[in-house]
Amino acid sequence: MTLDQIHVLRTIVTSGSFRAASQELHRAQSAVSYAMRTLEEELGFRLFSRDKYRPELTPQGRAFLKKADELMCQFNEVKETADFLKRGYEPEIRLAVSTLWPLPKLIAMLKEFTANFPQTEIKLINDVLSNDEQLLEGHADLSLGIVFNEKGLLVTEELFTVTMDTYCSAKHPLAKIKKPTAKELSKYPQIIMASTVKSSNRSQGIVNPHNVISVQDYLTKKSLLEAGLGWGRMPDHLVKEEIKQKTLVPLEVKAINARASVARHSAKELGPCGKFIWNYFSNGQKKTKK
Repeated sequence: MTLDQIHVLRTIVTSGSFRAASQELHRAQSAVSYAMRTLEEELGFRLFSRDKYRPELTPQGRAFLKKADELMCQFNEVKETADFLKRGYEPEIRLAVSTLWPLPKLIAMLKEFTANFPQTEIKLINDVLSNDEQLLEGHADLSLGIVFNEKGLLVTEELFTVTMDTYCSAKHPLAKIKKPTAKELSKYPQIIMASTVKSSNRSQGIVNPHNVISVQDYLTKKSLLEAGLGWGRMPDHLVKEEIKQKTLVPLEVKAINARASVARHSAKELGPCGKFIWNYFSNGQKKTKK
């Protein structure tokens, strides 16, 4: 059995006759008949009933063609993927995304990306403070978020800033202090984000390193803050609803502005898919910057 035989079978059915199929395929009618005869011999049953003027599929032929059509669709997908890879498109993109990166920005990019590159698999790596290490250690192709370029081996482009204010539960003792000092803050557990890479011990803005609760995602951090287990900084866009519902209150502590960037390793050239992501954020953010 060959894909060509299946193609001939499908052409006979769609064109309505062996003669019409031979004309469409630019083959002799005898070649079309031979292809079907050898296929029927291999299968062990008739595909067509030739009792009428026009060939009609037998029940076995209809069942076979249904599965054969599925096979042809899969084969065409394989051909498209092979052509996609032959043209240099990446089969996979690994994207390290900081937990502070606004989700709507990511979703908007992914919608356009999957529409343009349906054959490329996207792997998202949720990261906190070690996007640079994800790139340097070869775990990611691109990163979105806070990037420390201490070794100068990364190509980065700053896109926007995320304001990080300090919050606690409305029922927390600190909520009653108008402008808490560092000494007053140090009395209570500070809920911090710790790096997701084992080799990194990074954390930011710790007041008392002996009184912290370390987490690796903002959803957990927000839940602990609401439960009154401590205080901590949060991206403002992630606590709008909690502020509205007054389950969290802001403290009069100097805000931190986190710089969000897109980054890649300088020694690794991006392919077409990687360049699409880079240009999407780089060019798009330039248009929206104030």
